[in-house]
Amino acid sequence: MVVLADDMNGNVRKNSNLGYDEMHGSFGYGARNADGSGILGVYKWLNLVICNTLFKKQKSQLVTYAAGSVKSTVDNTIVRHEDKARVRNVRVIPNEECAPKHKLLVMDTHTHT
Repeated sequence: MVVLADDMNGNVRKNSNLGYDEMHGSFGYGARNADGSGILGVYKWLNLVICNTLFKKQKSQLVTYAAGSVKSTVDNTIVRHEDKARVRNVRVIPNEECAPKHKLLVMDTHTHT
């Protein structure tokens, strides 16, 4: 299983999976920006899935970047489409920073037996 973690400074947005059904689960945070549109295009072309958008969460578990009043989801976990079924959960640990202003993002998976 290949897992990518990115900080692309692009927000792919919630409820905006039109045309991206296989790779965007419609659960996200904030508004899509231009970088987010580019990210969606590249990930679709590469047959990747944005795991953050697969699970409904409270706002505090969606925001991966917070600087004052600016909050967004610019950090993502990505897997190949064929590995999507192995992803059980993705969550943000709200009180843990892994880099300045970036929250710790955790993905739970299971292995096939």
